[in-house]
Amino acid sequence: MAKMSGRERLLRVFRQQETDRMPIWLWGVDPMFKSNRPSWAPLYEMVEKYDLEIMRSWSPRPKPRPKDVPPPPPGPERMQAERPDMWEYHRKIKTPKGDLTQIYYAPKDGSPGYVVKDYIKTPEDAEKWLSLPHKITEPDIETDSYFELLEKTGDRTIIMIGVGEAMYSIEAMMGSESFGIFIMDEPELLHEMIGRAYERVENLVKFYLAHDVGDYYGWVGPELCIPPLASPKHFRDFVSRYDKPIIDLVHDAGKLVWVHCHGDMKPVLEDFVQMGVDCLNPIEPPPIGGLTLAEAKEVVNGRMTLDGGVQNGWFDTMEPHEMEEAVEEIISMGKPGGCYIYGQTSDPGTWVSLSEKHLANFKVFVETAVRLREYD
Repeated sequence: MAKMSGRERLLRVFRQQETDRMPIWLWGVDPMFKSNRPSWAPLYEMVEKYDLEIMRSWSPRPKPRPKDVPPPPPGPERMQAERPDMWEYHRKIKTPKGDLTQIYYAPKDGSPGYVVKDYIKTPEDAEKWLSLPHKITEPDIETDSYFELLEKTGDRTIIMIGVGEAMYSIEAMMGSESFGIFIMDEPELLHEMIGRAYERVENLVKFYLAHDVGDYYGWVGPELCIPPLASPKHFRDFVSRYDKPIIDLVHDAGKLVWVHCHGDMKPVLEDFVQMGVDCLNPIEPPPIGGLTLAEAKEVVNGRMTLDGGVQNGWFDTMEPHEMEEAVEEIISMGKPGGCYIYGQTSDPGTWVSLSEKHLANFKVFVETAVRLREYD
């Protein structure tokens, strides 16, 4: 088979079509958009040296604000948290029925932070949020920058449009504990909130599609409504019910869908196939997931592409020779029959800075896959 461009290879693997070689994706590493983290430099070099696949993302810019329109309110005030190594942020949503407040802790070293207090904890909080004016208008964003990026990208890769996920946007305001309680005790109220969030997602997607933006559309969040917190039925009620219409819109426009979902896919893998997802990421191996990559491929049976398989924690815990063995095993399960993109289960942003051990393991992660990526 003739050598394909990165764009052709990714489009074909998303469509479960034969490719010239196994795509290799270093998630989050795009030489066109380098982060301000010096320790990532060797990763960018490997992408270029080995012609690795890139799954590029585009983010819109807001339209210029008219002079007579007041500026948006300032962001949350940063203050010292009780812990000396943390900043504390208070975010408020003002509603006709009263304020909702979130308290967020952010480590000073740049590590991922966490919510201390959620906006919504009770049905009364939910009613406050639902009292906000709900008017769907055309998104106030421009799309010219997308076509500028498309021209610069050429045949190098495909471009993703990131959109929200209805269930996830509501869960993010509640936290998993309250979300789990609402699933059992307040399902109709939960549907009312998710339904409102869905209308905003649908409106944005329709806007993008009307402007012919993107090769594929992607979102995160379904992992927050799978076992053990929620049942497969709950997944279908609160995820599939709202995500499938979005997927249908994207497919009707001739574009593709990528979904990111951590956790055990065993109870819900078939649901992603039935929704019409083209590519599912990250397919975590046991003990985090309940299926090996080979077992997941057997369930999917060529109806959906799988992306990932190499657990991010391995970069911390394995020695390079162990990483090589693990990578060889993952590729032996994922590569046969195609419909697979080799990659890790999260981007390197997991770490504030990559250590020498991380970089040694990333080198093995990439070079072992390059050695094995050709199809016979």
